[in-house]
Amino acid sequence: MHGVTMLKRIVFLAALSTLTVLIGCNSGGASIYYIQGFNVLSDGPPLSFRQDGLTISNGLPYGTSSGFLPGTIVGSKRIEIQPVLADLSLGDPLIDTNVDVSKDIETSLIVAGNFDDPELIVVTTDRRKRPISEIFFQFVHAVNAQDALDVYVAAPDVDLSTTAPFATIEKFEFTASMLIPFGEYVISVTPAGNPGQVLYVSDLLTFVDIPEIDFDGVEWLVAIADNFSIGDSSLRLLVSSENGGFALDAAGTGAALRITNASPDAPALDTFLDEDFSAPLTSNTGYADRSPVTPIPAAVATVSVTETGTVDPILHEYDREYLQSTVFDSILVRDVAEMTNLTFGGNPRSVVTDGKMRFANVSTEASFVSVYLADSGTSDLDEDDLIVRDLPFPASTDYLRLLPGEYSLIITERSTTENETVIIGPIPYEFLGGEVQTGLIILPESGGDEEVLMVYDDLLP
Repeated sequence: MHGVTMLKRIVFLAALSTLTVLIGCNSGGASIYYIQGFNVLSDGPPLSFRQDGLTISNGLPYGTSSGFLPGTIVGSKRIEIQPVLADLSLGDPLIDTNVDVSKDIETSLIVAGNFDDPELIVVTTDRRKRPISEIFFQFVHAVNAQDALDVYVAAPDVDLSTTAPFATIEKFEFTASMLIPFGEYVISVTPAGNPGQVLYVSDLLTFVDIPEIDFDGVEWLVAIADNFSIGDSSLRLLVSSENGGFALDAAGTGAALRITNASPDAPALDTFLDEDFSAPLTSNTGYADRSPVTPIPAAVATVSVTETGTVDPILHEYDREYLQSTVFDSILVRDVAEMTNLTFGGNPRSVVTDGKMRFANVSTEASFVSVYLADSGTSDLDEDDLIVRDLPFPASTDYLRLLPGEYSLIITERSTTENETVIIGPIPYEFLGGEVQTGLIILPESGGDEEVLMVYDDLLP
């Protein structure tokens, strides 16, 4: 009997919780406010947002927003924003201040600037009736080294010199949330008063009014931010919307490819894109060398590999899709007769609190490798120090977030039947905040079957 009673209570409380959320969409007499975090800290890690000690979001990655959470007690709130460090502990507060929240007002807490000089931008907007059936844009200037900006939301191919800007925004300020009609638009950003110097232009954005439905609108909060991705534009738009956050890259932004030669018996290599053999995409990449980061279209493409200076025979050829604003690393592995590739994407943004490294096992002699990161001077293997377990050949980890400091690095190998054997180390290794690296577990250039660790700086072009 008690079990049945408890079940009824749980259902009733859940119903009340649902009712509270529904009331929040049209609060009437209730004092409902809405609050969200938005991480635009240029060189910062994920962030923890709290109000009066309660979590708004914990571990919010760069370029994303938490979405609005409703609250029922308006007034002054203590806002604490802390970095989430590589060991998942919270660092000292970057922001510790009071912010007023009001009935039927959306409050966005945008952390901009850089880690050593963060800036809290508090954006407030009237809460609109749901569902959203019109188009609303609101812009925030979150660019570190740029004075006032003009923003244009205009028809394609419009002459900016004869068009009034949608808004002019001072650094770390924001516009009102403004209505625009359904239609086709391009967003352009220039220095204030200088329409001839275009810093950013978007692809074509199309908003279609569908009479049969009443939720075809959008409400975008758009942070104009520094571009840490690829492409020619210095700016990138980071969008917070009711349907989630996303980035708007500048028009024409493609992908990029970097080739590494890890084929033990291969000569220096050239690569060609989409069977265009008139000029190599990358050239003369010797063993254990990397090519420069080379722009390519964001599309499905074919990469052909040949000996440097030749177009025939093709030693290896492969297809894959290359995504916009992503740097792809393609590592050529195995001997020439069996050459294949290990290709993976990433975006190596520098984070001042992290030493970031990804490991790739490209040694034909190492079936499975594990990586230990121990206190400096340590030579023993300890499960607590294990950061990569049984990475097969050929494979790569994602970027690992590591606390800056001095360590003892040990790499082991095992086959499917053998015990773990140390193949590299212990070696002293220091991770510095802001570094982004790739470590290849690879056979040495001089030949032999004892692996070495080759470390590459992923922030180099």
